Amino acid sequence: MKKLIWFSTVSLAIATTSLPAIAQTQQIQPGQQYQPGQTIQPGQQYQPGQPMQPGQQQYQPRQQQYQPGQPMSYDRTAPRISRTSGFRDTHYISVYTGEQPLSYVVVRPSELVSINNDNISITDQSGQNIDANISTEGDRIRINFAQPITPGSTLQIAFRNLAMDTPNRNFYLYELAGGHIGYRREIPYGFAQIQVF
Repeated sequence: MKKLIWFSTVSLAIATTSLPAIAQTQQIQPGQQYQPGQTIQPGQQYQPGQPMQPGQQQYQPRQQQYQPGQPMSYDRTAPRISRTSGFRDTHYISVYTGEQPLSYVVVRPSELVSINNDNISITDQSGQNIDANISTEGDRIRINFAQPITPGSTLQIAFRNLAMDTPNRNFYLYELAGGHIGYRREIPYGFAQIQVF
């Protein structure tokens, strides 16, 4: 009887110590959902709710991210700031309209510049003056065009007779956005850096 009890105890001890090893070798079913931090194979982690496909070896992200050194695509048809130039009392910003008609432009000038709306003029690529209503909305200047600007045009916005809070500064930033027909929101063009000489 003692031999039988001793044999049963040894069998139970072997079964208890080998249980985790057996559990780790279970087969994984395709489409099975995994819990946070669960390890399927050594060094292979899965995200919560990420199904594993048959033959899949490692988790693949859903969206590919930009890697350093990878060339980025550039859309030449997108509306944008195309050129800037400036002097101490005059700043110029050229804007390309893109493929949609442009109805207005919003400019947020540098806090270091004082602009009078009467000293703003807009011309197209041929030098023709563009008729526009210019108004101030808080810290922004809104330029509403009398007629929408045709797609593929380049406009030059000139800010003249500027008063500078710091006249010895070499560059100024202007933030621009455009209101295009066919879009519900303004399209940000980014910051125009005016370097003065």
